[in-house]
Amino acid sequence: MTPKTAGKSSKTVAVISLGCPKNTVDSEVMLGKLAKDNYMLVKDPADAEVVIVNTCGFIEASKKESIDTILDVAKLRKSGHLKSLVVGGCLAHRYGDDLKRELPEIDILFGLNDVENVAEQIKGNPLASIAKENAASTHDYKRAPMLPDSLNEATYVYDASSPRLLSTPGHFAYVKISEGCDLPCTFCIIPKIRGHYRSRSIEDIEQEAKNLSKQGVKELCLVAQDSTWYGSDRYGRPQIAQLLDRLAQVEGIEWVRLHYLYPSRVTDEMLDVMAKYPRITPYFDVPLQHASNRILKSMQRIGDRALLDKLIARIKGKIPHASIRSTFIVGFPGETDADFQELLDFLKTSELDYVGFFAYSKEENTPAGVMADQVPEKVKQARLAEAYRVQETIAEKSHQRWVGETLTAVVESVEDGEVQGRTQYQAPEVDGLVLIEGLKNPKVGQWLKVEITHAHQQDLVGKAV
Repeated sequence: MTPKTAGKSSKTVAVISLGCPKNTVDSEVMLGKLAKDNYMLVKDPADAEVVIVNTCGFIEASKKESIDTILDVAKLRKSGHLKSLVVGGCLAHRYGDDLKRELPEIDILFGLNDVENVAEQIKGNPLASIAKENAASTHDYKRAPMLPDSLNEATYVYDASSPRLLSTPGHFAYVKISEGCDLPCTFCIIPKIRGHYRSRSIEDIEQEAKNLSKQGVKELCLVAQDSTWYGSDRYGRPQIAQLLDRLAQVEGIEWVRLHYLYPSRVTDEMLDVMAKYPRITPYFDVPLQHASNRILKSMQRIGDRALLDKLIARIKGKIPHASIRSTFIVGFPGETDADFQELLDFLKTSELDYVGFFAYSKEENTPAGVMADQVPEKVKQARLAEAYRVQETIAEKSHQRWVGETLTAVVESVEDGEVQGRTQYQAPEVDGLVLIEGLKNPKVGQWLKVEITHAHQQDLVGKAV
């Protein structure tokens, strides 16, 4: 995001976005709305009179990060220019009443249905003109927060007409193709926070892609809670293959990247479309969560170990050079040493390129949260470390297949003579990088060919062709 000044407003506003790329899109819509309403946007919260924290409330670690960020921002009343602390996002939607009670530092709270109303909320806040000397415990002024009902179902979905100001580098953007989720995973609170699954229309997403292309965006990263279920609610059956077909033909777009695929819903129709278009990156982000049949059943995941093995084989059969990333939960209630060993064995046989592991987080109002045989934290952390150790060896071996190959890459950063980029097999922010040597006058967002010379655990090294 670049600072923007327009119109009559003299209020400076900063937005801090936490959590996943889906939350990033919401933050960018807020930025767009604020810019449209003539607020002065700044990057550094210390320079802002109004700071908006768009929170995450998915697991315990993300909740802690959100609370810590809110408290850190509150300190700017003394050291910065802060006059109004505004909190939105998943944590605010989920725990609105608790936040009102426990964090008097917050001036305004808003839920997920009010993403595009953020400017109106700030505009009506009388606190912007009130200097606060001490916000550590109590306030002696009249508060005027928007008070969310944490039980209200989220129904908001942005569209191509929503104002949006990108916070990502100009060459790529996240595009949220749907909201919410209807899956019954016992560990997950997202359906209760984000609401039922609701898709945008193909035409609306295509229009947004065209708008982004005109702004110079060349990579579309499609995100949802479950991208493979896209269109089922709107069209009566999944339409992700049809959507990909349309987006692959948008002029100016180099890469279309698909995230968050539910394993049992990856169809041959979708694989065929991905294989058809070079613009659709041969990249599969499939959160598998576990490989033990007993744990998968307890998680209420659709499918079993055999389905996961067949899925990997189907992907590699249709697109042999595909890159596959996944996420797994260790320490789920009832997970035994044998269950964990099954997960490690699966990692060794499937040879995934990129993997993220999470220690199970016990969440209230989820079936898994009240299950017996909760795994001790010490055991979770030991298994987490072991899973990462095993995967590091696997990834280093897997990435050797790129040595000697010439891949397309985009420059992500140029700093102190070091040029870092990504190939079509690496997603922004979550995967490894390619260190590019021999590139004269490199520029962020530049597309080029790179001959890979070395492979490490996560990263590649190559020279510009």
